Amino acid sequence: MIADIPSPLLRTFVAVVDCGSLAAAARVARSESALSLQIGRLEDIVRQPLFDRDGRALRINATGALLLGHARSILGRIDAARADLAPGTAVPVRIGVVQDFVAAVLRPTLADVLTATPRAAFSIVVASTAELLQALGEDRIDVALCAGEPFGGNRVTRLPMKWFGHPNLLLDDVVPLVGITLPCPFLLAAQRVLDAAGRPWRMALTTPSLEGLRAAVEAGLGITCRTEAGLCLPAISDPSLPQLPDIAYSIVERRQGSASTRPAVDRMTAHLESVPQH
Repeated sequence: MIADIPSPLLRTFVAVVDCGSLAAAARVARSESALSLQIGRLEDIVRQPLFDRDGRALRINATGALLLGHARSILGRIDAARADLAPGTAVPVRIGVVQDFVAAVLRPTLADVLTATPRAAFSIVVASTAELLQALGEDRIDVALCAGEPFGGNRVTRLPMKWFGHPNLLLDDVVPLVGITLPCPFLLAAQRVLDAAGRPWRMALTTPSLEGLRAAVEAGLGITCRTEAGLCLPAISDPSLPQLPDIAYSIVERRQGSASTRPAVDRMTAHLESVPQH
């Protein structure tokens, strides 16, 4: 195995490749002789030539081309780390939210935090509750708006689940259901109440996307259950469909009471509380 490669040697290597020659690289970096020594040292470390030499011209060879991809990636990560760790760099506000509340909660929360802290940086995950809880556990986000009442979460509101779809689909003996891929609490609730009522059903479509679900409902593929705030479509009321329960929405923090996430948590909570409960 070759020895560790110092990053300054990689920077010189990339500069020479980008400039096309030692002389051209020397005009934007150090002296030509210093660059030549560094390239020689790098070739000693990797134990192979990196260029085909034709007089003063340098043409990168197959080994050099292989190293070049690694060099750019390594230097990119080093530069990103230096930028993130530089004094005064904003710590990203890492937020997760279920798909239902991108418009009603996430968008105004981002605007509020940005107004209070104009140089704020963000990292956002929009996903299912199960995926958000996994992201919290993996330290990819610090706070998440989830459906249900996960352990350690703070329930903010409850909203009624309702049925959505073309009423003529209910004329069939078997209800065609469309829903978000399991484990979706809405699909599970729909299946559970239909089973309890003795109403047969079949799955006409499953999708991981709320936009896909909305498109399926509007196209007449099937019936689904959601909240009006989440699906943004008019609900249907039919005596042949059983009543659905309410669903809770909670804010889950990775570290309760963290000062860095407090503004985002407060704004998310306020916007979630303002969602109409019709």
